[in-house]
Amino acid sequence: MTYTFKLARRLAVSRTFSMLPVLLVLAACNGSDATAPQDALAELPESGIYGWRPRESTPVAVHVNPSSVTVETNQLIQFRARGRNRAGDDIVAPVSWSTTGGTILPDGRFSAAAIGTYRVIGRTRTRDDAFVVDTSIVTVVRRQLGLAAVELTPDTVTLNPRGSQAFSAVGRLRSGGVKPIGVNWKATGGTVDPAGTYVAGDTAGTYLLIATNTAGTLADTAKITISAPPPLPPPSDSVAPPTIPVTPPLPPEDTLPPAEPPPTEPPPPPAPVLGKVIMKPWSVTLATNTTTLFVAFGRSTTGDSMAINVTFSATGGTVTPSGLYTAGPVAGSFRIIASADGLADTSGITLTVPAASGKLGIPFGPFQNWSGTTLLPNSQSFNLSMDAVNADFIIDRINNARAKGVKLILAMTGGKHSNYLTGGVFDMAKWIAKMETFNTSAIKAAIAAGVADGTIVGNDVMDEPNVSGAGDGNTWGPPGTMTKARVDSLASYAKSMFPSLPAGVAHKHNRFEPTKSYKVIDYINDQYDAGQGDVTAFRDAGLALARRDGHAIIFSMNLLDGGTVIPGCPIPETGGVGTYGDRCRATAAQLEQWGLVLGPAGCGLTMWRYDSIFMAAADNQRAFKSVADRLASLAAKPCRRS
Repeated sequence: MTYTFKLARRLAVSRTFSMLPVLLVLAACNGSDATAPQDALAELPESGIYGWRPRESTPVAVHVNPSSVTVETNQLIQFRARGRNRAGDDIVAPVSWSTTGGTILPDGRFSAAAIGTYRVIGRTRTRDDAFVVDTSIVTVVRRQLGLAAVELTPDTVTLNPRGSQAFSAVGRLRSGGVKPIGVNWKATGGTVDPAGTYVAGDTAGTYLLIATNTAGTLADTAKITISAPPPLPPPSDSVAPPTIPVTPPLPPEDTLPPAEPPPTEPPPPPAPVLGKVIMKPWSVTLATNTTTLFVAFGRSTTGDSMAINVTFSATGGTVTPSGLYTAGPVAGSFRIIASADGLADTSGITLTVPAASGKLGIPFGPFQNWSGTTLLPNSQSFNLSMDAVNADFIIDRINNARAKGVKLILAMTGGKHSNYLTGGVFDMAKWIAKMETFNTSAIKAAIAAGVADGTIVGNDVMDEPNVSGAGDGNTWGPPGTMTKARVDSLASYAKSMFPSLPAGVAHKHNRFEPTKSYKVIDYINDQYDAGQGDVTAFRDAGLALARRDGHAIIFSMNLLDGGTVIPGCPIPETGGVGTYGDRCRATAAQLEQWGLVLGPAGCGLTMWRYDSIFMAAADNQRAFKSVADRLASLAAKPCRRS
């Protein structure tokens, strides 16, 4: 390639065309070939329009967002990650997640039931089949119940388009101190991550950032001003030539105007003016003689949250200056009022008498005697049922049970163990995914109402956590996979979604870490069979453990596989062959004896399990009625921690 041709090509792509005549002259004066060889573009520098290269899509690094965050126990937050190529550009990269504590789902959603400091790790694969990782630090704190306000810092900021600002939020206690809390962020005019870092959008204006506590009862607001972008400089080829300023002559001193006074300090911003009192919850359904906490805060005339001194008053019960309401003994519709500076807000209170304190006594019934929303035949002696439920029919099941006068023990995460296993080991992410299917406002309202009127006794979070060993789909994994502490974490997660719903677990009291104690579980579903020895001794040992650990007991009887084992399971010595070849069914006499010993001692009596042949037998029906009549005459007991 000739020098003249190279010069012509480079000048041709310039933004300034003033050299075009010169190029034509140079080209005309050269007699060599004016066509560039095939590698001509390769000789050009990698800049301008000839320096473009496609974006490399292979990551050499990964960045996890947020890099650090404070959350509360059982608060669900979303982690995200992006890759970076060799040029430093952000690219999409598949990321696998892990954590040193709590649980993180495959899509990056994290929660933890226990306080502590954990690491969330994002990992992606590079071109050479290696891995690059990035780590976020998560601090998990307890939910603070005695909050007076959420305080957001800074409260005002001005940003350029696409500028960013890190905000922080703390909880102000009624005592005046501050505590770290988890909050939920909401932004206008831009985006905000779970740690409170706001990124401005492109449109100038005034916007809001709102931090709300996880209970949804308190909030604070920051004002964000996004400034207009600076004007673009004029094109280089249209710059006007510089001008030489001309200094006018000064006027005589005696004609100069008087000097202006120095600027004064702007007045301080006006104090916020209360525009509204807001109380939460807006309405609540409670059992008589129970308590709940109401909170109130102010909203200024400019829309910001503000702390206020509130006076509470209530009907149907009593309320403390801090908002703790204690329901009275009479059912009905009542209200609580929060007043401040001549303004007020009102919440409705519905008090109900729990069915557990009525004539039904101690509830009694088998596992699995529903078909969809219909009770199976020969269920007339029963007023309790336990079964696995799904989100698509749980509301209908609750409504049908209420109409039939039947109580429910739910098993939201029931069913086959294999539903919650990965590689033969319990996978909490799968358990959480099933629980999240119930996380809708309609289901929450139905369950809250069912607990309040006594239709729902509780929810079993796990069946037989003591079962361990080789992964065959029926165990939870190697010994030590499940512990009482881990079952408590499941109960905490369920309670974060359904605060009023008692949480239980099904296992024999003496088969699972008997020297350790539950701290969250409300009740054990404790099943007896003839192999456990004397039924009275079994009952007394279960009650002793419950007293030691502060939880309740629902006793249960294994009717289909818990009878006295006699080879061949002859009748009438046994109730016949059980569901397993080496086990026998209970007789009607055993059913009645066990039921009259165990039933009055617990807060409920269940049976494993509904069987159409067993339930239809006349002797068994007489035994069911005997037990049911006895339990119906007794005072009910709550299936909650003492």
